[in-house]
Amino acid sequence: MTPLTRRTFLKTLALTGTSLTLGLGLTACGSDDDDNNPPVASSLRFAVLSDLHVYDTSLGSSGSAFDSYLAADRKMLLQSREILESMVASLLAVEGLQMVIIPGDLTKDGERVCHELAIRLLQPLRDAGIAVYVVPGNHDINNPHAVAFDGDSTTAVENISPDDFASLYGDFGYAGALYRHDNSLSYIVEPVTGVWLVALDSCKYDDNASLGSPETSGALSDDLLGWLQPLLAEAQSQGKRVFGMLHHGVVAHFASQPNFFAEYLLDDYETVGQLLSEYGLNLVFTGHFHAQDAALADYNGDGSLLMYDVETGSCVTDPCPWRLVDLSVAAGTYEIQSHFVDSLPSDSDFASYKTRFALEGMYSLYTSYLGNMGVSGDTLVQLAGLAASLHVAHYQGDEAPDATTLAQLAALAGSSDAQTAMLGQALYALAVDPGLADNDLSVSQESSLAAMSGLWRRLLGRATA
Repeated sequence: MTPLTRRTFLKTLALTGTSLTLGLGLTACGSDDDDNNPPVASSLRFAVLSDLHVYDTSLGSSGSAFDSYLAADRKMLLQSREILESMVASLLAVEGLQMVIIPGDLTKDGERVCHELAIRLLQPLRDAGIAVYVVPGNHDINNPHAVAFDGDSTTAVENISPDDFASLYGDFGYAGALYRHDNSLSYIVEPVTGVWLVALDSCKYDDNASLGSPETSGALSDDLLGWLQPLLAEAQSQGKRVFGMLHHGVVAHFASQPNFFAEYLLDDYETVGQLLSEYGLNLVFTGHFHAQDAALADYNGDGSLLMYDVETGSCVTDPCPWRLVDLSVAAGTYEIQSHFVDSLPSDSDFASYKTRFALEGMYSLYTSYLGNMGVSGDTLVQLAGLAASLHVAHYQGDEAPDATTLAQLAALAGSSDAQTAMLGQALYALAVDPGLADNDLSVSQESSLAAMSGLWRRLLGRATA
């Protein structure tokens, strides 16, 4: 089956050697050796935001061209600034917050003015002494869709290059990196003593200009993995606690994702994920698909080689989430809580608006997609409504379809019509999430037991409801 990218859907609707020699291909931007030998930190409190898609409305906020863009890829662009301002205000009120990480898609489409606005909106965090670290998303660099809107027409505006990104976000990870990869925007920092954040650039932006659009899919190159392996070996030898962030998923978040939305996972994600886990990096924070979802891969089937992928939904897509994480460094446990923007100064009932916006948009898009597949009449209306509600439920996390919905999905999946059965199976996979809790969960890098407890809590809750 040909993979269906989210953008296409929305519009139509080892790898390396094992040398431990650190001098080969490394760019050191600092040293973790400290003459004072500071003690290892006992904890780290940090937040995760993703897919900010900041949009500067000076580029246009009305007209048929702008409306067509919104219809093709549903995001609350007009509220993006206000949503991020609300999140930043909430973060500034969090006691003891030390760091914020953002795994990509800081802007609508990589417009320089949008990057500059994103930096201004995030700067109050740094002014308060809270470190902010970013990596690019597929929208952020060399993006031909960087345009201004005027009525029914668009005009190209300045986008940014990889070098521009590293310069603009120098204070957001790049200037103070412990290590920088020469051939990507990947880096490593030590936000507190004894903890490494591995920030990986998984995006493919080199050919965007010739393609005429940003490449949605992502990968970690052999060169990048070769750079990373000895550094992770160094971290292990020094007893560092290590976790990562990148834009693309490392673990499939629902069973039909590799078939229908493959470009939201890394190329060869299973092999790469296992390799990263073998290297000692077994927990990553991701974004890209705009969903609140946590997934676990158990490569050996016995809990001995795991990968946790904690995906955070988009700031401009319901439920407009951010995560608060408390890391106990010695134990390697991460207590994760989710928070949501439910009101804005301009809209006290934003909670209703954001869900309605998502449902209406997804219904329209699924109507187009299913109509192109030949579905029509009452069947089209019913299927589009069902698909839209399931998709938005996945965005919100902790999906809990009722018995009627499950029976409807089972009937579709068991249809004698091949196309109907395929749709039913895909939607069932989207609706039923048997893995980790998505919004509030515990993850242990030492054992799968803590994270799996989220599943047991959910199952117990359903059994006793």
